[in-house]
Amino acid sequence: MNGDERLRRLFAAARESEPDTARVEYGFETRLLARLRAERERPALWAAWTWRLIPAFAAVVLALGLWNFAAPVAETPDPTAVLTSSSEQEMVAYFTGE
Repeated sequence: MNGDERLRRLFAAARESEPDTARVEYGFETRLLARLRAERERPALWAAWTWRLIPAFAAVVLALGLWNFAAPVAETPDPTAVLTSSSEQEMVAYFTGE
């Protein structure tokens, strides 16, 4: 029983003692503000990549524009003219793309 009594007294002493938090409290606001400032100054990852990829996106847009301009224009019949025509073969050819 002597060991149990000693253990009980040690637990009681641990519950009654106040931990020294003065060292942790020192400079807390300064550390917190420094961390917040560092997080705010760091750019977002997607924003950094967006600015780096602008030349590639511009090249893709220019290439698509040139391709659209240089592509031969296919003559497609007017849909209303096809629908009002009496030829069923024209309608089938128009809707199937033949």
